[in-house]
Amino acid sequence: MVIWMTASQKKMTPLFFKLCSDHLSVEAIPRKPLAIDIEGMKGQPIHKHELVMWTPHFVILRNKTGQEITLRRDGRMIVRKASSEQVAHAAATDVLSLVKEFHN
Repeated sequence: MVIWMTASQKKMTPLFFKLCSDHLSVEAIPRKPLAIDIEGMKGQPIHKHELVMWTPHFVILRNKTGQEITLRRDGRMIVRKASSEQVAHAAATDVLSLVKEFHN
């Protein structure tokens, strides 16, 4: 199931969202593939997020409101424990801005 966004939301967020097969999580897929330096994130302070788990292939972050975001090297994210689709979108967008900030 694809989560629909308005035209203004599409311009603001370079992510495509879809509901995962478990119907409890939302997957956020970058419209253009990213190359995230997961290795470089190890040991770095991550603004507004707690690092739950780190591997060379993905990290799991928890934001202050409790959503868990799995971030892969290609920029794909899975947002878990979100109370609504809008909360999941906000969490993924926040992580995307954090990643862009981290690499700039």
